[in-house]
Amino acid sequence: MTIKRILGLFFLIALISLFAIVYYPKTTEITSIEVNKDPIYSNQNSNGDFKEFNESDFDFFVYRAHVLSSKDNAEKLKEKIVNNGLPAFVESFGDKGNLYAIYVGPFLSENDIVTNMDLIKSISESNNGEVSRWKL
Repeated sequence: MTIKRILGLFFLIALISLFAIVYYPKTTEITSIEVNKDPIYSNQNSNGDFKEFNESDFDFFVYRAHVLSSKDNAEKLKEKIVNNGLPAFVESFGDKGNLYAIYVGPFLSENDIVTNMDLIKSISESNNGEVSRWKL
């Protein structure tokens, strides 16, 4: 009986090894990678030099909704605006920095703010806001 078990075990190991050799995934080597030279995706100009960006390339627009004296109240209003799906942030404001302005944005264009002005005013509870440029 032990010889039958040894032969069965040997047969089982041989069968598993055969399946592993036949069906084991083969690795393939990548010999070359094609690089996309499309200028839309490239950060180089036609001369092969890298493009340079100016600060003016990153102009955005924001809507200053409120200027408050309490940072806690400013943060609460900012969270309310963000929870309603609009981007917002708080910055210190004024000569002494003791005021806090709540800005809605940044937006890519002034038109984005104008088209959503009613929504922005209702969420931010503001009627006398100001649209201005915001730079990085």
